[in-house]
Amino acid sequence: REVYNKWERRVPLTPAHVDILVNRHKIPVVIQPSTRRVFTDEEYIKVGGQVKEDLSDAGLILGVKQVPVENLLPERTYMFFSHTKKAQPQNMPLLDALLKNKITLADYECVTQDGNAGSPRLIAFGRFAGLAG
Repeated sequence: REVYNKWERRVPLTPAHVDILVNRHKIPVVIQPSTRRVFTDEEYIKVGGQVKEDLSDAGLILGVKQVPVENLLPERTYMFFSHTKKAQPQNMPLLDALLKNKITLADYECVTQDGNAGSPRLIAFGRFAGLAG
């Protein structure tokens, strides 16, 4: 759930994605409650998502933007834009915390067409997403 910007409404999974994961593939999906997200809690519940604050049972945690260091759960896998690839100084404490807590990070910035650095990214937002969020 977004905690940095009150205008951020993006989500890593839509209710349609959750529907496929839960009902077709039988993968439980937990969504943290939010009144700011573009989709309501009820839309996720309707397709079988579990809305709850506690993510401690989750092995994989998806987000859009970086997670505050104090909210990281040890020994999990996270996927989000960490803004650490270019060694941005303000995000180095996050990278340190990921390493200290034995967290695996799949940074969206590093997901490319062929798995090689410098190749076209598969997950990207345009200029206006950066301005908005």
